[in-house]
Amino acid sequence: MDLPVAVVSGALFGLLGCVAPAALFERALRGRVPVSLAAGMAAVLVSFLTLTVVLLVVYLATSEHFLEFGIAMVASYLLLWVVEAARAWRAANARP
Repeated sequence: MDLPVAVVSGALFGLLGCVAPAALFERALRGRVPVSLAAGMAAVLVSFLTLTVVLLVVYLATSEHFLEFGIAMVASYLLLWVVEAARAWRAANARP
């Protein structure tokens, strides 16, 4: 796996790991439908399993540029949550 392919695919798989909790977060941020704790735990579990399986598959397929892949995956995952945290902060501090 080439370096640019490893970085781009790592970033895309990092965002893929965010889909379940981010969708639940968006539902909670809108506030129309109540979100349960069980749904939150399930979303975190799905995210964890997705990212773990992706790392395992990439590690078994090729060890070349595995570190770069992992760094890109974690960076994109955390970047999405920085954006979501900023949106949540803005929504919490908005005037009624």
